[in-house]
Amino acid sequence: MDIVNIHYGVSETIGWRESMEDEHAIYERPGEGLFGAEIYDGHGGKGASRIAAEMLTPYFMHNRARETEKSLRDRRKDADLLRDAYLAVDRHLLERHVRSGTTAAHFYIVEDRFITANTGDTRVIIGTEGNVAVLTVDHKPGLPGETRRIENLGGEVTRIGTPRVQGILAVSRALGDAYLKPYVIAEPRVAEGYLGKENDYAVLACDGVWDVLTPEEVIREARQSTDPQKGADGVVKKALDHGSADNITVIVIDLREYTGPMRRNIMEITEITDYGAIIEAVDSE
Repeated sequence: MDIVNIHYGVSETIGWRESMEDEHAIYERPGEGLFGAEIYDGHGGKGASRIAAEMLTPYFMHNRARETEKSLRDRRKDADLLRDAYLAVDRHLLERHVRSGTTAAHFYIVEDRFITANTGDTRVIIGTEGNVAVLTVDHKPGLPGETRRIENLGGEVTRIGTPRVQGILAVSRALGDAYLKPYVIAEPRVAEGYLGKENDYAVLACDGVWDVLTPEEVIREARQSTDPQKGADGVVKKALDHGSADNITVIVIDLREYTGPMRRNIMEITEITDYGAIIEAVDSE
C-alpha cells in the first residue's frame, strides 16, 4: 500500500458570513505510510482555527515519531498521543489569550489502519458497501452526558431554541473558548480500526454541511464523480442549494485505489476512546 494512491479534493466557501473562519490541512508522508486530513470550524474569529491547523498534527506526528524510538511494549497508543495534541493546542490558545474557539476533526490513515478524532460538530464519514458510516460524534450541550458534565461543574445549558453552553455556544467541546472554561472542554473522541475494500470515499465537513444534508446524501454526492475535487465541489453546491448560509469546508478523499488491493473486505472499528466521557466518569465518582 502506498499513500500516493490516496487522492483528495478540497472545496470551501464563505457562505453568507462576513468572514471565513474555517481552516483545513492535508498531510502526505509516504516515508511514514501516513496520510492525514483535518478541518477546523472556528467561531468568534479565526485565530483559534488558524493556530490549531498549524500546530495540532505536527505536534501529534512529532510525538509519534519519538515513540518509535521506544520498545513496542513501552510505546503509547496513538489515541493518547492525539489527546495530548488536542490538549496542548488548547493550552497554547489559553496561554496566548486567544478568545476565539474552534471545533476539530481528523482522519488519519497509517498503512491499513485509520484513526479519527474530533471535538465539536465537524464530522468524518466513510463509505461502506452501498452505505455510509459516521466515524465521529457531535458534541452538543443537549446530550445527556454533556449536560451532566457541564452542570456538575456549575455551568448551565440553556434550552430556548438550540441548547447552548451558558446561553452562548452550541457545541460542548472545542479548542480554545477561554471564557467558557471549564464547561467547554477540548477532550476528543478517538475511533480506530482497519480499512477494508468496501471503503471507497471518506468525507470531512463542518456543520455548514451537516445542518442541511444527511451523511447518506453527502456520500452519494461524493460518489457522483471519479474526481474527488468535483465531489467536494458538488457537496458544497448541494449544501448551498439546501439553504446553508454558514462557512463551508469539505474534504473528499478517494480511497478506491488504496483500499482495492486490501485483503480485508469489511472495515472494522477496533477501539473507541471518548476522553470527555472518561473525565465525566472520574468527576462523578
